Amino acid sequence: MWVRLAQFLFRLCAFSVVFAFMLVVAAPLLERLMIYPLDDTRVSPADADLPTVTEEVFHHDGQALIVWTAPPAPGKPVIFYLHGNAGNLANRASRFDLLLQRGYGLVAPAYRGYSGSTGTPQEAAIIGDTVAIYDSIVRPMKAPVVVYGESIGAAVTLGVIEAGITPDAILLEAPYTSLKAMAAHHYPGNGGFTKHLSNQWDSLFRARRVTLPLLILHGTKDELIPIDMGRQIFTAAPSIQKEFVEAPGAGHTGLWRTDTWPKLTSYINQFALR
Repeated sequence: MWVRLAQFLFRLCAFSVVFAFMLVVAAPLLERLMIYPLDDTRVSPADADLPTVTEEVFHHDGQALIVWTAPPAPGKPVIFYLHGNAGNLANRASRFDLLLQRGYGLVAPAYRGYSGSTGTPQEAAIIGDTVAIYDSIVRPMKAPVVVYGESIGAAVTLGVIEAGITPDAILLEAPYTSLKAMAAHHYPGNGGFTKHLSNQWDSLFRARRVTLPLLILHGTKDELIPIDMGRQIFTAAPSIQKEFVEAPGAGHTGLWRTDTWPKLTSYINQFALR
């Protein structure tokens, strides 16, 4: 009996060691699949039915990054649009069209590995690329700037704000507090995995430094990123001018609706029209 028990414990210990080793080795791959489910499909703005948008190839840190741009109408702001992790730029064409119809300018970069951009997405690299694009493309437009961060783009937004860019306002759609919190929410008891995440995207920490005008949009039925995370970001930000907009019944997508769109444009106009 004791021999069998010892054998069982030895096997259990060996399995635990192997499993822990596999977890460490596989963590980067699992992390990439969870955080960056890459869609590298390159679609031109013209093929996305956006004839007034230009595709630029921006070179930074040895990579070639795809950026869609359109100048603003006189007196109108530029929307620096930082996309979510699903799909590609062309999947946001209808959103871009709505912004352009109002005369807003557009600068929408594709992260490394997305929409034809080269490289592999990592937190520090994405932040560095985005700051460089802001300095080289957005700032020379000499127009008010609203940074719009969608999902993981909200985390990118807070990262580049921490890095020192100063737009006129920030708009976050369905932000999460951190990747560790997301992993804990969807995979309870995964502490061993979260220790090996190379990307942290600690938005809750970064939000504590945000003093710019801030609007957060979140669906009340978001099953991917619970609305409570958006509320935590909102509460943490010390911005004097901030607003939280709920989309009743909405999930993680489909937040631009007849009841929310006027609030978004009113906010943009309040802080960015000249």
